[in-house]
Amino acid sequence: MNVKASDILDRFRSHGIVDEMHGSDRTINRIDPVEFSSSESLVFIDDDAFIGRIIESPPAAIVTHVELLDSLAALADTAVLTCANVRLAQALIRQAYGDYDHHDTEWPAVHPSATIHETAEIGADAVVGPGAVIGRNTRIGRGSVIKANTVVEHDVSIGEDCVLHPNVVVSYECELGNRVILKSGCVIGMEGFGFAQDNKGRSHRIPQTGRVVIEDDVVMGAQCNVDRATWAETRIRAGCKFDALCHVAHNVDFGEDCIVVAQTGVAGSTTLGKRVMISGQCAITDHVRITDDVALVQRAGVINDIDEPGVYAGTPIQPVKDYFRNAAVAHKLIELRRQVRELAKQVSRLSGG
Repeated sequence: MNVKASDILDRFRSHGIVDEMHGSDRTINRIDPVEFSSSESLVFIDDDAFIGRIIESPPAAIVTHVELLDSLAALADTAVLTCANVRLAQALIRQAYGDYDHHDTEWPAVHPSATIHETAEIGADAVVGPGAVIGRNTRIGRGSVIKANTVVEHDVSIGEDCVLHPNVVVSYECELGNRVILKSGCVIGMEGFGFAQDNKGRSHRIPQTGRVVIEDDVVMGAQCNVDRATWAETRIRAGCKFDALCHVAHNVDFGEDCIVVAQTGVAGSTTLGKRVMISGQCAITDHVRITDDVALVQRAGVINDIDEPGVYAGTPIQPVKDYFRNAAVAHKLIELRRQVRELAKQVSRLSGG
């Protein structure tokens, strides 16, 4: 790594990520968790519970809140970089100095076992791994990495600095923006689930001839599936992040900067606004609209439009405060039912019934 703390300050201060540096300007050779701190380390502290450990084994540099600065005054030989959001600073600094280099392979940039159509365009500094298949008229942008056994079919456009992990499939005519990450097992652009039934109840496939568009800075976790549209497109807008094992059906439109946690399913032709946050194992039915700044928790099941920002839970969904109030009394329902029946009998006796 071998970088000065002042270099980190200069690089990230202009973006508002790091504010100031206090103490000595030290050389940093690695980024470590607090428990492995050493005289060569950069560590991140967002809680005063770690102060004692840091005092015992001072690192080369610390990134922390300005509120903790006085607690670190004894570390005169340590560079202390202050910021408003330690977690965000950690993400961006580690991306810059401590991330895995997907271009560092033990074989040539284009492996000889890869199958690349003569009309495909492979950008400068791109990597194509063993057993990968690149179809006709497909474009792989500068610096993108296509790992082992990944299949990119014909007429696909992949932007710059993307990473497609092993065993990914991107089907024909789909489009990926810049800096998209598809983790192992993702399938992008397979035919959506569309069938018509005849009078004998037999199902007949409806061709799904649209495409999938994934915009810049999207991350799809392992084994995610995004279906191509019946017509037009399924679209995942810029900045969305998906955990593993999520399913996005045909013609869904995700707004910018949504977060989707594992085992969530979104049915066809649903539209989601910006910054929608969906926790694990939620389900959204087809043809609904969800406005901006909605959070879905507790295995939420969405069957109607959500027009107001807020936190919703349960099936069918309800505001989260109502959900927890109802959950608190749910285990008492059997006893309440018994009491109501007993009261009904007493009323009947008193009325001569």
